[in-house]
Order: sequence, then structure tokens, then C-alpha cells
Amino acid sequence: MNGVLAESAIGRQVNCQAVMERIVRQGPISRAQVAKLTGLSKQTVSELVSMLEESGWVREVGSVQGKLGRTAITYELNPKAGYVAVCDLGGTHLKLGIADVSGHLIEETRSPLKDGGAQVEAQLLQGITGLLDKHAIDRSKLLQVVVGVPGVVDRKTRRVHHSPNLPALPGVDLEAALCSVLGAPVLLENEVNLAAVGELWRGRGQASESFIFVAMGTGIGMGVILDGKLWRGARGGAGEIGYMPVLNEDIDLEVKRHGPLETVSSGQAILRFYREFSGNPVDELPEIFDRAAAGDEVALLVIDKVARGCAKAIGATATVLDPQLCLLGGSVGGRPEMLERVRYWLADMMDDPLPVEACALGKKAGLIGALAIALQEVNGRHFSPQLPNNMQDNELYLSRATIP
Repeated sequence: MNGVLAESAIGRQVNCQAVMERIVRQGPISRAQVAKLTGLSKQTVSELVSMLEESGWVREVGSVQGKLGRTAITYELNPKAGYVAVCDLGGTHLKLGIADVSGHLIEETRSPLKDGGAQVEAQLLQGITGLLDKHAIDRSKLLQVVVGVPGVVDRKTRRVHHSPNLPALPGVDLEAALCSVLGAPVLLENEVNLAAVGELWRGRGQASESFIFVAMGTGIGMGVILDGKLWRGARGGAGEIGYMPVLNEDIDLEVKRHGPLETVSSGQAILRFYREFSGNPVDELPEIFDRAAAGDEVALLVIDKVARGCAKAIGATATVLDPQLCLLGGSVGGRPEMLERVRYWLADMMDDPLPVEACALGKKAGLIGALAIALQEVNGRHFSPQLPNNMQDNELYLSRATIP
């Protein structure tokens, strides 16, 4: 199946891409309907559909009544043609999923990281192989793995750096390690970038060509979508707002490692501020939000302070990028109390405040984004003759037309 198009000329690849797109987007569909929609000859379409069927990418699914009482066979994408594994690696937990090439997420799991992430490679391999075995999926059918990581991914070295919330990660060549064992291409991507892509594909970002996604959880990060593309920046660090300078904060070694903004606007900041202001050694974030709901003045003050820091970062980014929308997510950012205070402070800071909305996909945004990228990688490798002319190393072009 991997060599379906290996010997094909570029024109044939273009035609195959057009045929496959129609089957994916509009199947079940007959060969005649594909020919009409693509403008290709019936003979060309018939040859390409036969090739795709023989190699397992499409399958017969029924028939339709044609002219003069004739019936025509209809085709659709074969979901069992291949599978992708998607991973969302956070600072404390690991989310995994297995999906077929139709975009159906067959199963997803969530588990705590062991030993502070020191066993991340083994845990990922165990989780992925466990899902493959559970659903009786042959390893040869695994076509792509996409892993979201809490750090900056250098596209040249394909390694992770600047990962303060999972310090074991930069010491592991995760991409090479997974690829060698699983035998499938592996792509690493920043976890917040994945969430932004997820919202662009199936969430609240679908109606916006340019938006920012701010995730506030253990730390804080941003995914940037500009003109329908994920923007990574020159070194993969676009959206790392945790390192945005906060002028009224002292920069010591710890602040420099995690980032000035992250030290005052994140889940860890909420815990630290509450302990400092109240003298109460609270260890769990939900407890602070529960106290705020009960009228605890210190808890309310802390949430407001952290929301103000987040609003400053959003406002600063908005003045530079001019996005249409900001989506707020993450275990902390996704809480309605945080959304309300961020909106309040943005309105206080800006004459024309950027609209801020809660993300639609919640905790699944990262996995959905990983799935979108995985399907795009499979499509590009097996059917697309070339990448778009405007695609650069620091961009990720998301073609909605060829993703189920």
C-alpha cells in the first residue's frame, strides 16, 4: 500500500489526489459522479479507482440507480486501510488514542506519567502497542504517529528543548526511539499547537482564519493560527508566551527557566500565590476554585491576579498579530471563572478588546489536533504530489479538503 503511487508520474498523482478527495469528502460515490465532479475522463477515473481499491484505500459500499435503469457501484474510503496513533503528553498526564484513516477515534486513554516523566519513552511505547494489540491492528497498518509535547520542537534537529514542566524530555530522542520500535513515521509537535489545530479543524476556530489559542494549565502556552496555517516561528518557539517578559517581576534562575509570565499566570502560580497570601498549604487547584466559589477573598484575589497576567499576554499578542479571536483552554484556562476575569481585564486594557471564547473541544483538543496532522501526513505521503507552494518549515498547512 505504501508504494501505490511510487512509480506514478506527477500528473497521475494530481489526478489520484482529486479522485481520492472526492471519495473521502463525498463518498459513497460512483465512478461516474467522481468523473463529473473532477472533470476527468471516465476511463481515467475507472483506472484510478481500481488501483485505489486494489491497494485497499477504497472499498465498494453499495450501488445507485443510473440512467436507463443501470446501476452503478459506489465507493468510500476504507477505514481499515490504515491507522494512526495520537498522543498528547502533558506535564503530569499522558493521553493516547488510536484512530482509523477515516478520522474515527477508536479509543483514547489517559494515565499519569510515571516518575515525573522519566519513563516517558517506555510509557508511550507500552501505551501505543497496547492499543494496537487490544484492537488487533497489525503493526504494518500503523501509518503515522503524532506526539504532542510540553516543550519547543526544533524542526531541524527534531528534538525537544525548553521543557521545564517535563525536564526529562529534552534528554530523549523520542522521535527516533518511537520510529525504530513502531516502524511508522513519527512527528513531534508542541501540545498547545496541536490544540490550536484541533480547534481549527473541528472546534471553535473553524470560522476564523487567524486566531490564538491560549492554554493555561500547569504552565501557560499559546498556539498561533495565521491565515489558516499553524505558525511555529523561526526556531519552533512561536507562542511560548510563558517566556514573555513581565516587567514588574524579578528575573532569577527559576523565573528564567520557567518564564516570567508562567511564574505569575499559570496553575502553579495560583497555588504559589494562594499559599503566600493565605498561609494555607493547599496542594490541589480545584480546592482553590472551590474556595473562590464559596467566597474566599484570598482565592478570588489570586484568580483575578492570574487572569490579569493572562490578559496582558493576550493583549500584547493581539496588538502584534491582530487575530480575529482568542480561544482559552487548559485545565485552568477552561474554567468559566478564569474566562470571565480575563475578559474583564482585556476590556480594561484595550479600547477594542479581542473577543475571548472558551475552546470547544476541551481536554480533547490536543488529541483532535494530533489526529488532523496525522491524517494530513498520511494523505500527503500517499496521495499528494507536492506540498503547497507557500508551505515553509515553520508553517503547518492544514488542508480541510483532504482530511475526513
